[in-house]
Amino acid sequence: MQVDATEGALTCRHCGSIEEQAEIIRQLDIGSASEKTCPSCAMPLSQARLDGFPLLLCERCEGMLIEMPHFVSIIDAARAYEEPSRGIPPRRQSPGDRTIACPACRQPMVSHFYGGPGNLVIDTCESCDVNWLDPGELRRIARAS
Repeated sequence: MQVDATEGALTCRHCGSIEEQAEIIRQLDIGSASEKTCPSCAMPLSQARLDGFPLLLCERCEGMLIEMPHFVSIIDAARAYEEPSRGIPPRRQSPGDRTIACPACRQPMVSHFYGGPGNLVIDTCESCDVNWLDPGELRRIARAS
């Protein structure tokens, strides 16, 4: 899937299917590219802000690199744009299913269960003080009760 900002949707380059973009993504103020690259698709991460809080966004897959001091504030901001969900879908991965390189230092990130709501696994680099959220994971956290 690739972000089509003019349509406000995600478009699959393979089959052409279109999926509506999450409201959180529409609320991001996206700026210039950074020197860091997405650990999933190797594209440059763009500097972005959600209600003034900084993060790095992959505009292709919508993965996000968030500094830990801003993590809770970004989750709180995201909740303002999402309706709570009644059910939590099953988790897609378990810790250790994969290892990704930190976009900042290129060292392996630690995958672990997220301690808050959403029933998911996130990746953390404690040396760089950042969390990586795969596509849709911020929305999943924001929608969890």
